[in-house]
Amino acid sequence: MKTHLALAGIVAMLAACSHEGSSPSSKSDWGTGLNTVERKYGKPATEVHDAAVAALKGYEVNVAKDRHDEMGSEIVAKRGDDSKIYVTISALDAKSSRASVRVDPGDSKMATMVHERIAEKLGMGTAKGAMLGGNTDDRTYDADLKTCLDAAERTAKALDWTVTNKELHDTWAQLDTRDANSNPARFRMERSDDRTKVKFTAGAGKTDDSKTTLAKMREEFDRQVAGHAK
Repeated sequence: MKTHLALAGIVAMLAACSHEGSSPSSKSDWGTGLNTVERKYGKPATEVHDAAVAALKGYEVNVAKDRHDEMGSEIVAKRGDDSKIYVTISALDAKSSRASVRVDPGDSKMATMVHERIAEKLGMGTAKGAMLGGNTDDRTYDADLKTCLDAAERTAKALDWTVTNKELHDTWAQLDTRDANSNPARFRMERSDDRTKVKFTAGAGKTDDSKTTLAKMREEFDRQVAGHAK
């Protein structure tokens, strides 16, 4: 027990020191409000760092600064017009981290695109059904497409998820979201006569996390649509 407590104390001390200026994850003036888009990832800081560098290189920018260690990263990339992209990553624990992206001059849309590319590099691009199932479910509701799409959007808001894509067409609709750890979830809706078939997909594989997320999104959607699956 004493050994475990001692190790925990060392980890806490290192984390504290890393935020006092000696680590790339030290706090800096990264701008506020719309200038910075911040997300939490259920991945170690080192993995998010590698994904961030790969994401930035995909935009054909010049990575002018890249300081990183196990506690976090500080990356600065220059675009063709000399504007800059700033990425900071801080370890929250051994399995999760927080990333902030700022694109000068306050381009929040571009910052969101960088985050989406980071998620893609981490294998968290979009929600996909597992080959053997386990992270999807289909239900049919006595409601039209627009009603179901609105309910899906309210579900995301109630669960404090981020909406990344929203589409409404004549025969189908779709809402893509990310949970608090940036894991993807999707509501796919298809019109069937006067009813709507909704397919819920959580994550990209059959895991305990995806099962938990799937249960949450179905339960909350049922509340928001004010109806019951047939």
